[in-house]
Amino acid sequence: MKKYLFIVTMLVTFSGVSLFAQEKPDTSSHHEKESLTQVKDSSMANESVEEAEPWNKVCPVMGNKINPKVGTVTYEGKAYGFCCAGCDAKFAKNPEKYSKNLNENGTRFIGKK
Repeated sequence: MKKYLFIVTMLVTFSGVSLFAQEKPDTSSHHEKESLTQVKDSSMANESVEEAEPWNKVCPVMGNKINPKVGTVTYEGKAYGFCCAGCDAKFAKNPEKYSKNLNENGTRFIGKK
């Protein structure tokens, strides 16, 4: 009897854990990309997400080589390229901080990761 009770308890526990461990579909990336295409507020009027030729060769957030498939963010007249879609979102939130991470010609990452 104890053996059956133990087996039933383990099955219930395992099924409960597997229900909570299921991966939820990622719906934030589509919404996040849509929100980046709009200018955040009037204080960021000189920033936008677009498909322009980036002036930099390395990502101002992570320091990796930029990916041409990722959109650019224009800040102070320069189109910044990024290594991944997460970096463009971070940059858009605080462009002044991340723009200082690149050298003058955008070929080296000089900031802290």
